[in-house]
Amino acid sequence: MAVSDQNTVGSVLNAATAYLAGKGIAEPELVCSHLLSCLLNCKHLDLHLHSGEILGEKLLAAMRRGIKRAATGEPVQYIVGHWELMGHRLKVDSRALIPRSETEILVQRVLDCEAVWNEEAPVVADVGTGSGCIVIGLALARPEAAYVALDPSSEALDLAKENAEAMGVGDKIAFAPAELPDIVDPESLTAIVANLPYIPTADYEQLPSVIRDFEPRSALDGGGDGLDVIRSVVQDATMALKSGGRIFLEIGAEQGAAVKSLLEAEGFSDVAVLPDLASRDRVVEGRYEGAY
Repeated sequence: MAVSDQNTVGSVLNAATAYLAGKGIAEPELVCSHLLSCLLNCKHLDLHLHSGEILGEKLLAAMRRGIKRAATGEPVQYIVGHWELMGHRLKVDSRALIPRSETEILVQRVLDCEAVWNEEAPVVADVGTGSGCIVIGLALARPEAAYVALDPSSEALDLAKENAEAMGVGDKIAFAPAELPDIVDPESLTAIVANLPYIPTADYEQLPSVIRDFEPRSALDGGGDGLDVIRSVVQDATMALKSGGRIFLEIGAEQGAAVKSLLEAEGFSDVAVLPDLASRDRVVEGRYEGAY
């Protein structure tokens, strides 16, 4: 990566962007601006305020290392080592899926459901916790509840624990490499929230390489119709939820009708499909009254 003799933030940004564009990297300016704002410890949107500043040799060397990694297609989130969700900075790496802004809709919907929080001692399970972004966001906003975070990946759980400790909620969350029936007593949960793998296998193979080649497949590939894991968790939820308990699921953009039918077939009522900011299906929720 060549830069101007001045080595200003603006010139480095322009040169790095051109370099990544030549490598075929998507949104190269966005990638470079994230790298630079991290190095300068400023907000991404405030980077322009530093345009005329000179980068010292240490920062230039760090920027070159980051650009070299980005040129291989590695996600910028893994390069900088952190990302934000709900205003909370979380450690991210290849052990777990990168948090997406769509998941904020899921978390906010749980926080807005007063039926969950009106209980004297609500117990909430985050199934497939990954980086822990969902359960940590809930625990910070609603510290009066008890939380369980489950994930079959012990590596992802380690990352979630690190994030929970860093955010000061490690003692509020029980982590386990297990599925609901293995760790949760019947009819003990107030709510289940989950961002599970929901991409059909055929669609997974067509994902951009920045996702397919770097993020864990187990957190993305949902089987033939994309609903294999969701289907299993919904069935487990009928055992684990109290009467009147709630489930909240993040889903793919065209899965609303299918997941709604799935919940209704398992005895959930008041099932609703909620859109994201682009008016695409994003969250399905429902209430379970029990089998009898």
